[in-house]
Amino acid sequence: MIGNIDRISYLIFGDLSKKRFSEYHKLEEQLLKSRICVPFDIYISRAYLISILSLLPLGILSYFLFSTIPGSPPFPYNLLIISLSSVIFSFALFKLIILYPEITANLRGRQIDIILPHAVALMHALSRGSNDILVSFEIISNNRKLFGEVSREVEGTLIEAKLLNNNIKTALKNSAAQTPSESFKNFLEGLSTILSSGGDVSAFFLNKSEQFRIKAINENKAYMETLGLFSEVYVTGFAVGPLFIIVLLVVLGLMGSMDYFLLYLMVYIFIPVGAFIFIILISSLSKGLNTGSIELESRTTVEEKHLRIQQGRFRMKINDIIQNPFKKLVEVPERVMFFSIPISIIFFIISTYDFFNIGFFEAINEIDDYIIFSVFIAIIPYSIFVEMHFRKIIQINENFPEFLNRLVSLHDSGLTIGTSLKKVGSTNLGILNNEINKMNIDLELRGNLTETFRNFGNRIKTMAVQRVVVLFENAVKMTGNIKDTLIITAQDAQISRNMDEDRIQSTRMHIYVLYIAFFVFLYVSWSIVTGFLPQMPDLPPEGVPDLGAGNIAFSGVDKALFIMLFFHASVIEGFFSGLMAGQIANQDARLGLKHSIVMTAIAYLLFRSIT
Repeated sequence: MIGNIDRISYLIFGDLSKKRFSEYHKLEEQLLKSRICVPFDIYISRAYLISILSLLPLGILSYFLFSTIPGSPPFPYNLLIISLSSVIFSFALFKLIILYPEITANLRGRQIDIILPHAVALMHALSRGSNDILVSFEIISNNRKLFGEVSREVEGTLIEAKLLNNNIKTALKNSAAQTPSESFKNFLEGLSTILSSGGDVSAFFLNKSEQFRIKAINENKAYMETLGLFSEVYVTGFAVGPLFIIVLLVVLGLMGSMDYFLLYLMVYIFIPVGAFIFIILISSLSKGLNTGSIELESRTTVEEKHLRIQQGRFRMKINDIIQNPFKKLVEVPERVMFFSIPISIIFFIISTYDFFNIGFFEAINEIDDYIIFSVFIAIIPYSIFVEMHFRKIIQINENFPEFLNRLVSLHDSGLTIGTSLKKVGSTNLGILNNEINKMNIDLELRGNLTETFRNFGNRIKTMAVQRVVVLFENAVKMTGNIKDTLIITAQDAQISRNMDEDRIQSTRMHIYVLYIAFFVFLYVSWSIVTGFLPQMPDLPPEGVPDLGAGNIAFSGVDKALFIMLFFHASVIEGFFSGLMAGQIANQDARLGLKHSIVMTAIAYLLFRSIT
């Protein structure tokens, strides 16, 4: 589909795009940095075609919007206004398409800066055993789930060096010119200089590791300030703002014969779509942070491929499910939705079967309770297991740096790594104690420390632990220096934990702000439903010229419709404000489901107590 659009657009606008190269010369650079694999002239041609094709649908949308506004201009003037607005919106869409590569490049640069300290820590650990930079780059490239956009950047360097046969210095300089991260650019240029001058690569990595850790702390503070800005914009534009517009539309509807299209658009489209946009934006900013769990590809040995061993492992999995059926649901909370969603659908069908034969709007007014109950049935079990899942991750991330620090201290005192691991297992490290005991058993049976850590990572599956496991496994394999490797991994895990704690503390206030905004929304809605609407008489649809209010004429008041719209607006606002709270506070909207359930339940109980 995209290929056909590109061919048509280039056939029509290709020559024009080439002539305007000087005007958009920076676009080609941004396309490279954003990893959008489209030539400059084809991208410009595509932008022209899409913006022109959007004129008709934008014109139709403008017509519907203007036709719903009371007192809109007569025929020739509204046609002119609609045409001008369509052209303006189409031009804005063209500019947005042109700016998209730059926006994407900036987001990639931020994601690279977030991951870069962990990647450099890995390079530092590996450099103690080998000065071959490409080996470190290959390891980072093969672990894209852990190192994200940094993996894509070093993959470009590997292509330059291995496929295009450029020397390492040329490959580093070319990669530096194409990266959207200024920090990574300086790192690659410095690394190229060190390699050219024959300097100490390990000392360079150590220096850069410390430098990027300090910068990561500053970036974390800037990220928290950005979250605060997003929170304020969301509260103003999509929590309090819609309430003001809804109230204004209600008043206009009472004073004249107004179409309710804008009111429906505000309640059922603007509020949820606005929340989704903000969640996606914040999610793109927080990509790469130590949130959630991750499962890397397991390496199957020759022995493990044996049929009898596979059958034994399968029986062990069945036995684990029988002994602890909730464990698998905690590991992957989405599995519970295989049960909760069918149950909620069956409940909804049975409960609303008698309302299928009435009109659409009458049915909505009758079944909205059952929609809310069905959603609760679907998401409450899921929310519970999500909380259990992330609570486990938080507890592991809290204790993991201390586990590594204790292991380093004991090993530094002269104890073997096996003895140190046993000593650590006897201390209080919360949820990690059980896993450390498994590590001791694994080490006794296998006698291989790297396999013990690898199995530990496969059981834990958190981002922070998996990064340390990959670092430890590869560094020990290349250097054999367990002590220094443990020190580096402990420092890397500690800095991640410190930044996580700072984010949790700073974003807590944003949750309170979202709750306050929701309660303001709820209070105003409740005041209008209980104080304003009851004072309005039930008038005929054509209105009455005067009701003791000067020359103001009121149209017919559909109180039931207004109450339903305020009820739905409050429920929808509460649900999506809860998701926003989870995304802002924990970088995962799933952790906002508990807030969504609480806010939605409060809105439902409040309106059902007054209707």
